[in-house]
Amino acid sequence: MNNFEELQNKWQNQSGMSATDNGFEALLKSVKSIENKQKTGNIVLTITILILLSFLIYVSGYNSNTFLLGIGLMVGSLVVRIAIELYSLKKLRGINFSKDSNTFKSDLTNYYSFRKYTHYLITPLALVTYAIGFVILLPQFKATLSQGFYLYILFSAIVFLLIFCVFIYKQIKNELSKLKQLQVQD
Repeated sequence: MNNFEELQNKWQNQSGMSATDNGFEALLKSVKSIENKQKTGNIVLTITILILLSFLIYVSGYNSNTFLLGIGLMVGSLVVRIAIELYSLKKLRGINFSKDSNTFKSDLTNYYSFRKYTHYLITPLALVTYAIGFVILLPQFKATLSQGFYLYILFSAIVFLLIFCVFIYKQIKNELSKLKQLQVQD
Protein backbone atom coordinates (compact mmCIF):
# COMPACT_ATOMS: atom_id res chain seq x y z
CA MET A 1 0.00 0.00 0.00
CA ASN A 2 2.96 2.33 0.59
CA ASN A 3 3.84 2.23 -3.13
CA PHE A 4 0.39 3.50 -4.09
CA GLU A 5 0.50 6.24 -1.45
CA GLU A 6 4.00 7.22 -2.55
CA LEU A 7 2.89 7.34 -6.18
CA GLN A 8 -0.15 9.37 -5.23
CA ASN A 9 1.97 11.83 -3.22
CA LYS A 10 4.43 12.28 -6.09
CA TRP A 11 1.55 12.91 -8.46
CA GLN A 12 -0.07 15.45 -6.17
CA ASN A 13 3.18 17.33 -5.42
CA GLN A 14 4.16 17.97 -9.03
CA SER A 15 4.89 21.56 -9.91
CA GLY A 16 2.54 23.18 -12.37
CA MET A 17 -0.28 20.80 -11.64
CA SER A 18 -2.89 20.61 -8.97
CA ALA A 19 -3.99 17.03 -8.65
CA THR A 20 -6.65 15.86 -6.30
CA ASP A 21 -7.26 12.41 -4.90
CA ASN A 22 -10.33 12.14 -7.10
CA GLY A 23 -8.44 13.35 -10.18
CA PHE A 24 -5.66 10.82 -9.69
CA GLU A 25 -8.14 8.02 -9.06
CA ALA A 26 -10.05 8.98 -12.22
CA LEU A 27 -6.80 8.98 -14.19
CA LEU A 28 -5.85 5.51 -12.99
CA LYS A 29 -9.38 4.25 -13.59
CA SER A 30 -9.38 5.53 -17.19
CA VAL A 31 -6.01 3.97 -17.95
CA LYS A 32 -7.07 0.68 -16.35
CA SER A 33 -10.29 0.74 -18.40
CA ILE A 34 -8.34 1.16 -21.64
CA GLU A 35 -5.96 -1.63 -20.63
CA ASN A 36 -8.83 -4.00 -19.77
CA LYS A 37 -10.57 -3.35 -23.09
CA GLN A 38 -7.37 -4.09 -24.97
CA LYS A 39 -6.96 -7.36 -23.05
CA THR A 40 -10.58 -8.33 -23.74
CA GLY A 41 -10.13 -7.53 -27.42
CA ASN A 42 -7.06 -9.78 -27.57
CA ILE A 43 -8.98 -12.63 -25.96
CA VAL A 44 -11.80 -12.30 -28.50
CA LEU A 45 -9.34 -12.19 -31.40
CA THR A 46 -7.48 -15.24 -30.07
CA ILE A 47 -10.74 -17.19 -29.76
CA THR A 48 -11.58 -16.22 -33.34
CA ILE A 49 -8.20 -17.52 -34.50
CA LEU A 50 -8.79 -20.81 -32.68
CA ILE A 51 -12.23 -21.14 -34.30
CA LEU A 52 -10.80 -20.47 -37.77
CA LEU A 53 -8.00 -22.98 -37.27
CA SER A 54 -10.46 -25.56 -35.93
CA PHE A 55 -12.64 -24.99 -38.98
CA LEU A 56 -9.60 -25.44 -41.24
CA ILE A 57 -8.86 -28.79 -39.64
CA TYR A 58 -12.52 -29.86 -39.49
CA VAL A 59 -13.11 -29.39 -43.23
CA SER A 60 -9.60 -30.56 -44.20
CA GLY A 61 -9.06 -27.17 -45.81
CA TYR A 62 -5.31 -27.64 -45.65
CA ASN A 63 -5.65 -29.75 -48.83
CA SER A 64 -6.68 -26.70 -50.86
CA ASN A 65 -4.30 -23.82 -51.57
CA THR A 66 -7.21 -21.44 -52.08
CA PHE A 67 -8.72 -22.40 -48.75
CA LEU A 68 -5.34 -22.03 -47.03
CA LEU A 69 -4.89 -18.59 -48.60
CA GLY A 70 -8.31 -17.40 -47.41
CA ILE A 71 -7.91 -18.73 -43.87
CA GLY A 72 -4.30 -17.56 -43.84
CA LEU A 73 -5.31 -13.98 -44.63
CA MET A 74 -8.02 -14.07 -41.99
CA VAL A 75 -5.78 -15.53 -39.29
CA GLY A 76 -2.82 -13.39 -40.33
CA SER A 77 -4.79 -10.17 -40.02
CA LEU A 78 -5.92 -11.19 -36.53
CA VAL A 79 -2.39 -12.17 -35.46
CA VAL A 80 -1.03 -8.80 -36.61
CA ARG A 81 -3.79 -7.03 -34.73
CA ILE A 82 -3.07 -9.01 -31.54
CA ALA A 83 0.66 -8.27 -31.84
CA ILE A 84 -0.06 -4.55 -32.17
CA GLU A 85 -2.39 -4.62 -29.18
CA LEU A 86 0.23 -6.42 -27.08
CA TYR A 87 2.81 -3.82 -28.09
CA SER A 88 0.30 -1.10 -27.26
CA LEU A 89 -0.30 -2.59 -23.81
CA LYS A 90 3.45 -2.60 -23.25
CA LYS A 91 3.62 1.08 -24.23
CA LEU A 92 0.71 1.92 -21.92
CA ARG A 93 2.35 0.14 -19.01
CA GLY A 94 5.57 2.01 -19.79
CA ILE A 95 3.98 5.38 -19.09
CA ASN A 96 5.34 6.55 -15.76
CA PHE A 97 2.58 8.27 -13.82
CA SER A 98 4.94 9.37 -11.07
CA LYS A 99 7.15 11.50 -13.32
CA ASP A 100 6.72 15.24 -13.70
CA SER A 101 3.72 16.49 -15.63
CA ASN A 102 5.71 17.34 -18.78
CA THR A 103 7.16 13.82 -19.04
CA PHE A 104 3.77 12.30 -18.36
CA LYS A 105 2.15 14.52 -20.98
CA SER A 106 4.82 13.64 -23.52
CA ASP A 107 4.48 9.90 -22.85
CA LEU A 108 0.70 10.07 -23.04
CA THR A 109 0.82 12.14 -26.24
CA ASN A 110 3.14 9.56 -27.84
CA TYR A 111 0.83 6.76 -26.76
CA TYR A 112 -2.22 8.65 -28.05
CA SER A 113 -0.51 9.21 -31.42
CA PHE A 114 0.35 5.52 -31.65
CA ARG A 115 -3.25 4.53 -30.88
CA LYS A 116 -4.56 6.92 -33.54
CA TYR A 117 -2.18 5.36 -36.05
CA THR A 118 -3.35 1.89 -34.98
CA HIS A 119 -7.03 2.76 -35.19
CA TYR A 120 -6.98 4.78 -38.39
CA LEU A 121 -4.53 2.70 -40.43
CA ILE A 122 -3.88 -0.76 -38.99
CA THR A 123 -7.46 -1.60 -37.96
CA PRO A 124 -8.99 -0.81 -41.37
CA LEU A 125 -6.21 -2.72 -43.13
CA ALA A 126 -6.78 -5.70 -40.84
CA LEU A 127 -10.53 -5.62 -41.51
CA VAL A 128 -10.00 -5.40 -45.27
CA THR A 129 -7.47 -8.25 -45.20
CA TYR A 130 -9.87 -10.35 -43.13
CA ALA A 131 -12.72 -9.61 -45.56
CA ILE A 132 -10.53 -10.48 -48.57
CA GLY A 133 -9.70 -13.81 -46.93
CA PHE A 134 -13.40 -14.47 -46.45
CA VAL A 135 -14.22 -13.53 -50.05
CA ILE A 136 -11.52 -15.93 -51.26
CA LEU A 137 -13.33 -18.70 -49.36
CA LEU A 138 -16.75 -17.96 -50.88
CA PRO A 139 -16.25 -20.01 -54.09
CA GLN A 140 -15.17 -22.96 -51.93
CA PHE A 141 -18.28 -22.59 -49.80
CA LYS A 142 -20.53 -22.27 -52.84
CA ALA A 143 -19.08 -25.44 -54.39
CA THR A 144 -19.36 -27.56 -51.25
CA LEU A 145 -22.42 -26.25 -49.39
CA SER A 146 -26.11 -26.23 -50.19
CA GLN A 147 -27.48 -23.05 -51.77
CA GLY A 148 -29.44 -22.18 -48.63
CA PHE A 149 -26.51 -22.66 -46.27
CA TYR A 150 -24.21 -20.73 -48.60
CA LEU A 151 -26.65 -17.80 -48.66
CA TYR A 152 -26.95 -18.00 -44.88
CA ILE A 153 -23.15 -17.78 -44.51
CA LEU A 154 -22.95 -14.94 -47.02
CA PHE A 155 -25.69 -12.78 -45.47
CA SER A 156 -24.75 -13.51 -41.86
CA ALA A 157 -21.14 -12.57 -42.64
CA ILE A 158 -22.26 -9.25 -44.10
CA VAL A 159 -24.50 -8.51 -41.10
CA PHE A 160 -21.74 -9.58 -38.70
CA LEU A 161 -19.19 -7.39 -40.47
CA LEU A 162 -21.47 -4.37 -40.30
CA ILE A 163 -22.25 -4.90 -36.61
CA PHE A 164 -18.57 -5.56 -35.89
CA CYS A 165 -17.54 -2.35 -37.69
CA VAL A 166 -20.05 -0.31 -35.68
CA PHE A 167 -18.79 -1.92 -32.46
CA ILE A 168 -15.15 -1.22 -33.39
CA TYR A 169 -16.01 2.37 -34.34
CA LYS A 170 -17.67 2.98 -30.96
CA GLN A 171 -14.76 1.38 -29.11
CA ILE A 172 -12.20 3.45 -31.01
CA LYS A 173 -14.16 6.64 -30.46
CA ASN A 174 -14.48 5.88 -26.75
CA GLU A 175 -10.79 5.01 -26.30
CA LEU A 176 -9.52 8.03 -28.19
CA SER A 177 -11.90 10.26 -26.25
CA LYS A 178 -10.57 8.90 -22.95
CA LEU A 179 -6.98 9.30 -24.07
CA LYS A 180 -7.62 12.85 -25.20
CA GLN A 181 -9.20 13.66 -21.82
CA LEU A 182 -6.17 12.21 -20.05
CA GLN A 183 -3.78 14.50 -21.85
CA VAL A 184 -2.67 17.27 -19.54
CA GLN A 185 -3.50 20.72 -20.88
CA ASP A 186 -0.79 23.40 -21.01
